[in-house]
Amino acid sequence: MNGKVYLVGAGPGDYGLITLKGLNTIEIADVLVYDRLINENLIYRTPKHCEKIYVGKQAANHALPQDQINELLYQKAAEGKIVVRLKGGDPYVFGRGGEEGIYLVERGIPVEVVPGITSSIAGPCYGGIPVTHRDWASSFHVFTGNFKDEIRGLNFPNLAELEGTLIFLMGFGNLDYITNGLMQAGKDKTTPVAVISKATTHQQKTAVGTLETIEQICKDEKMVPPAITLVGDVVKCREYLNFFEQQRREGVLILRDARQSDVFAKMLMQNNFEPVVCPVIQIEKRELSSELQSAFEHLKDYSWTVFTSPNGVKSFFELFLDNDGDMRMLGHMKFATIGKATAEVLKKWGFKADFIPQKQVSNALADGLCELLGSNDRILLPRSAIANNDMVDIITKRCPVDDIKIYDTRIKTENESELRSLLNTGEVKYIPFTSASTVDGFVKAIHNDLTGLENVKTVAIGPITKKRMLDLGITPDLEATDHSLEGIIKVLGGKNVD
Repeated sequence: MNGKVYLVGAGPGDYGLITLKGLNTIEIADVLVYDRLINENLIYRTPKHCEKIYVGKQAANHALPQDQINELLYQKAAEGKIVVRLKGGDPYVFGRGGEEGIYLVERGIPVEVVPGITSSIAGPCYGGIPVTHRDWASSFHVFTGNFKDEIRGLNFPNLAELEGTLIFLMGFGNLDYITNGLMQAGKDKTTPVAVISKATTHQQKTAVGTLETIEQICKDEKMVPPAITLVGDVVKCREYLNFFEQQRREGVLILRDARQSDVFAKMLMQNNFEPVVCPVIQIEKRELSSELQSAFEHLKDYSWTVFTSPNGVKSFFELFLDNDGDMRMLGHMKFATIGKATAEVLKKWGFKADFIPQKQVSNALADGLCELLGSNDRILLPRSAIANNDMVDIITKRCPVDDIKIYDTRIKTENESELRSLLNTGEVKYIPFTSASTVDGFVKAIHNDLTGLENVKTVAIGPITKKRMLDLGITPDLEATDHSLEGIIKVLGGKNVD
């Protein structure tokens, strides 16, 4: 049975500019076939089982030729898989989505296209330039600037006659050919021109000049591809509308499990930071153990369930429901959580936390809970396999505790090159460590080579994480006084934290 291929536009680079429908397809993909210039955060939104295949292209360097990409999509879909072909911008705007779609349909593969926000509009917008304006341009015209030779190039006499905005995609390497061609065809050499590099990302940079001067200005300002070139009087609007570069966001690295980074990413964006996801750990729910099965069968014996992380809440309830659990069986139960974030996850499952300690550390949770317990109580403690025993030692002085390991924290080391790039290019300014396991994962991923950390500021979420950082040779530059994601935002200087 054949699967299906979704041709999905990922937008121009800003993680927030993908459509909701496009994101939904990524989250159900069996196979993700993605291009260069795709925001990495989108790649991490795939399901755990998804096969990810990079086929990116840049000038004179194709990871996979187009005919092989077409055949790859066909073969994966013919295996009955849901294939998402994730393309920068919009699939049909110089994206060869039409070619891929026709190839697949001719071979009996169902195809659905999800439009994307094209960089030809979004890039100028983020550069402070509307592509149309009643005073200066009533039309805009989009061209590819990427061609093999001048015979297949541009009809400059026709272009020079156009009164609207001229937009050239993928043409940075041919900038001199484009500007000289327009001037030779009669376009006024003082016509305003803007070149926008890495548009809609927090590395965006814009150079402004004229047809006569822009090439030298780009050299002086060390502009790099990918870049969009705009020609026309609308460039004058940048003086007033340059909102994006004036509110430059500082990059913050998220090392948590990719599937659980959304909450932190949203908090960062709300506080004008740029989240950069590069996971070094992965949370894996365990199979139902005999200990947990017994706990489910004797829930009436427990007076409290204690959760030390959002992962514990999610894994517990998923295992409970997967094994024919009935929420009414938990009606008598009281719940304690280590912090507000864990309590919020618990609330999504229909239960309110009865106790949250003021300090969001495990010993504070145990000490505070003991004040509420009697000898007749019994505690269910479902948590990580790598959790220490301090809590158990404290609580067992008051009543019995069943400490059951329900999920594993796996170290991911395959992102070394990306981490190195982030450290060396200045793309991130802050690295918050949200647990001791993220410290372990980070150090192992970079093979204990801490060079490059001098370019960033490191942040510890609390004393346990700080100790682990120090043990592994990382001195925190900052430490959250409120040991939570909100606390990290506050210490970074964020304001929008409830």
